[in-house]
Amino acid sequence: MEYRREPHDPVLSVASRLFRTLNEEGIRYGIFKSSRNTAEAVSGMQDMDILIAREDYRSFCQIASQFEGIRSVNHPSLTSSGREDWFIPDFERCKYLHLDVHSSIRLGGKFGKRHCLYNYADIQDWRVLTFSDCSIPVVSFMDEARITLSRIAFRTTSLGFGTWKKLQGTWKTEIDELLFVPGGPEMATVSFAFGPENFRCHVKKEDGAIWVNRRELSDLRQVIRQGNAAPALSVPADWLRNALNGGRYLGTRFANRLFPGISIDRRCPVTGGLVVAIIGPDGMGKSTQVKRMRDIFAFKFSCLGLYLGSGDGQGWWLRRLIRLFYIRRRSKIRDIFLDGDGLRERRPSIKKRIGSYLLQFWGVLTALERYNSVCKARRKAACGFIVFCDRWPQSLGHGFLDGPTRQDNRSRTWVRKWELSLYERMNRYRPDVAIQLVADYAVSAARKPGELQQGEFEKRIDLMTELRKIDPLIQVVDAGNDLDTVSRSLFKLIWEKL
Repeated sequence: MEYRREPHDPVLSVASRLFRTLNEEGIRYGIFKSSRNTAEAVSGMQDMDILIAREDYRSFCQIASQFEGIRSVNHPSLTSSGREDWFIPDFERCKYLHLDVHSSIRLGGKFGKRHCLYNYADIQDWRVLTFSDCSIPVVSFMDEARITLSRIAFRTTSLGFGTWKKLQGTWKTEIDELLFVPGGPEMATVSFAFGPENFRCHVKKEDGAIWVNRRELSDLRQVIRQGNAAPALSVPADWLRNALNGGRYLGTRFANRLFPGISIDRRCPVTGGLVVAIIGPDGMGKSTQVKRMRDIFAFKFSCLGLYLGSGDGQGWWLRRLIRLFYIRRRSKIRDIFLDGDGLRERRPSIKKRIGSYLLQFWGVLTALERYNSVCKARRKAACGFIVFCDRWPQSLGHGFLDGPTRQDNRSRTWVRKWELSLYERMNRYRPDVAIQLVADYAVSAARKPGELQQGEFEKRIDLMTELRKIDPLIQVVDAGNDLDTVSRSLFKLIWEKL
């Protein structure tokens, strides 16, 4: 049986090529649940649950790897045997196809699936969904109804009064679309075969509401438990396991809402986390691209964004207070303090000396703040986070491009020495992916008029060239292209490191 979708459905090009390859290689696979969301899945907006024959699993992994697919580690509360996540990138659209790969269909609570229902060989009837030139096997409507009712049996309680249980939300929508058609019968019977035993479950539709026989749901759950040789105490044990894992999962999600990055609450690449630093002069689109990349990867992975600059509105309150009450009032800060003109005078005024001391403290506070962020980036990457850093400190050039403050060499106080030592220590921590955004001065002037003079811009470009000589692994991306083109380049560079 073949079911065609309209050709205007958005499909990732990698989805068409991947499924065409799987079909040509004879891989036995198919979607077994939530088939009505397949259009969103092949467009990269949702995950796709596919069942693969155990004998074909290795071949599937080889094909997925050819498409630069990666695997991930799920949250501990959501892991279950016979299941893993694969992500296949589409570099043209900066998206990825999320495949939730199963070698068997398992049932249980959301946080404790341990009872096997079907393997691939247990499903005989498949239909085909076609999206443009993308054809995907999907279980028949009746088989999907069987699987959905089995999931409902383990995910809802049979307690309550009356013979019938009313379904709500997604369960109601799925069963309605699978078993009922407008103007058709309002009573459906779903048959199950477990070895020599046959079992039926009745579903009815009344005034738009979907009802399932309460007793039959309980019997279905019991039959599946018996088929898995579950022990006598499996019912309370499953409930307790699900409750504990659920509490752990919700706890980490809630903690991350309060303190972002405190714990892994989503997936992380099986190879571990990464520190990604995007570097460049003002006007190159660093902040925009960091936000874009974080949004793209945070859709499925645990991500963290860090700002390592010294902007007015971010950072420690003490450093911002110094900047607010003194430094921001000096329109010629670079001429007076950063170049050290005031200190070259035989007798600098009290105001200039105070300003010099404030500048030194502001510099060391900035260095401490950056050092703390660099260490945090490395710790979080070690835990599995993909950490996106807007800028990255360097010690080669003073006074610009996130280096130490520029001061007169004669002002080598202990505060100044402390600041420089912090930047030297930061040199030990390098990002896993360092990307420089470069372009002509005209691009910077057009995007941020008056932010940098051409001489200042050229000094930053020259320094970035020197940094590449020290670290040949630094990647370069032309920031003069449009934002989408730059995003595609960044996405590909980052993905290849996962």
